[in-house]
Amino acid sequence: MAAVSMLGPREAGKFIASLAKDVSIRPDGVMKTARVIADAVKSGQLDMEAFKQNEVLPLGRGLTQGQLANWVFLIDSLNFNFWTPDGQPKYSVTHEGKETSALSHLSAPHLPSQTRTGYLAMVAAVNRALDEGQPMCDPTHYATLTLQDLTHIFRSDTPSQMPLLEKRFEVLQEISGILKEKFGGSFEGVLTRAENSAVKLVEIVTESFPCFRDVASFEGRPVAFYKRAQILAADLWMLYRGQAPGGFTDMGELTMFADYRVPQSLAYLGALEYSDALLQRLKEQYVFSSGDREEVEIRGCSIEATERIVEAARSLLQAEGGGDVTSIKVDFFLWDYRVKHAAKVDSIPYHRVRCIYY
Repeated sequence: MAAVSMLGPREAGKFIASLAKDVSIRPDGVMKTARVIADAVKSGQLDMEAFKQNEVLPLGRGLTQGQLANWVFLIDSLNFNFWTPDGQPKYSVTHEGKETSALSHLSAPHLPSQTRTGYLAMVAAVNRALDEGQPMCDPTHYATLTLQDLTHIFRSDTPSQMPLLEKRFEVLQEISGILKEKFGGSFEGVLTRAENSAVKLVEIVTESFPCFRDVASFEGRPVAFYKRAQILAADLWMLYRGQAPGGFTDMGELTMFADYRVPQSLAYLGALEYSDALLQRLKEQYVFSSGDREEVEIRGCSIEATERIVEAARSLLQAEGGGDVTSIKVDFFLWDYRVKHAAKVDSIPYHRVRCIYY
C-alpha cells in the first residue's frame, strides 16, 4: 500500500480547517482582520522597517555576510518555547543595541538599554554574548559550548530562566555537526544550495536538520507546519532586505508561522473561534503535547485563516487604490500586534506546549 503523501503547510492548513472540531474560522472575523491589515498596509505598518524583529539585528558588530547568515540560522534554530506560566516572572534580558550597520544597505538606529522578554530576550542574549567576545556566529564555537556555558549566555534578569535549555543544547550540537558534515561548516553552504528560493531553502533545512521537521498527523494524514524553517527564510529576507544572499523571489509561497502567539491575535480579532471545551482548557493553562488534536487544529486553522485574510485584504486594497500583502507580512504584523496590545490580547488565552518546534 502506497504511503500517504505529506501535505505542505498551506495544503495542511486547508485540510485541517475542513475537518476541525474545536476550532473554527469566522468569516466576519476574517473580514475584520483584513480591514485592519489593509489599513496597516496603507499606513506603512507592513513595510519591512516597521517590524519589531529589526530591533535586535546584530548590526554594528563588523560581521561578514557569512557570519550574519550563521547568526540568523543560530537564532532560528533556538527560536522556540518562551512562554511562562501565569504569575511567574518572564524570561528577561536587558542589553544595549548598536548604532552602526554591518552592511552598507542596512541601517540601524541607536537603541538605548532595553529589557526584552521571550524571543526578543533570547536574541538580545546572543547579541550580548557577541559583545562579550563569544564568537556566536561560528558553528565550530557553539559546538564546544557546555550546558553550563549556555546557562550563562542565556542568563535572565529574573528568576525565570529560558525554558528547555537542555533541548537547546541538543539542538546546537545537532546543527553544528550537520553544518560541518554537509555544508562546509557554515550556513552559507545551505544558502548557496537554495539558489535564491525560499521554498528550496525550507526543503533543504527540513530534510537536513531533524530539529526543523515540524510535522504531525491529522485524520491519518501527515501534515507539515515548518514554522521555524519558514521563519528562517523570512528572517534572512528581512536581514538582507531582498538582496543576495537572502533575496528570495518566492516569499509569497510561504505561509504564516504557526506558533502560539499569532493564533492568540487571530482569536482576539475574531478570525478564530474555539469550542467551549477547548477554551476552558486554555483558561486552565492545560499543557498540550506536540501533535495533540487540539494543538494541530489551532495551528492548521491559523494558517488557513491567514490565507483567507490575505485574500480579503488584497481585495480591499485593490478596490482602494493598490498595495499588496503576503502571509509573512500578516504574521509579522499580528505578532507585533500582540506585543503592542498585550493587555487586551492576553484576555484570550493561548495554547501551551513544551516542544522545540515553536
